[in-house]
Amino acid sequence: MKIIDNCIPVKQQDLIINELLKTKLFPWFYCDDITYRSNKSSQHRPGLSHYFFKDKKENSSYFKLASSIVAPFTNEPIIQSRAFLQFPLNLKLIGLKVDSPHIDFKSPHTVYLYYVIDADGDTILFKNSKIIKKVTPKKGRLLIFNGKIWHTAQQPQKGIRCIINSDV
Repeated sequence: MKIIDNCIPVKQQDLIINELLKTKLFPWFYCDDITYRSNKSSQHRPGLSHYFFKDKKENSSYFKLASSIVAPFTNEPIIQSRAFLQFPLNLKLIGLKVDSPHIDFKSPHTVYLYYVIDADGDTILFKNSKIIKKVTPKKGRLLIFNGKIWHTAQQPQKGIRCIINSDV
């Protein structure tokens, strides 16, 4: 597991913020639950998503924006890359403190989790159902970890949480 602050130049960080959050052109798509669950049960945590790379091919004209985050750290091919935008929710209404832990794929992979902006809503990593690390979203921070590690996100309470999640 590795945490790299300012993993890309500040100018590039600001460009990503501008493209994803400041223009009205970026194509966000509604999802009824921000964490995909194989059993299809919903935790009622709606948000927005955008797939840059899906089903072994580019899925977006913004693909280079996402791949430029991973490129300095690996030559491995991207399996999947997507952005998520979460909104603050009243967790008392949905009875949930922490999202269900998950892994992105069963096959071996590495997760590159880039935090677009400062936010609350930590990423939580688990080993044997015990918390081993909490990482707070910070603009320009990259969290790299083995994809076999179960992880989740806390729902933001104070503002939006925006990440780019790439699996290689």
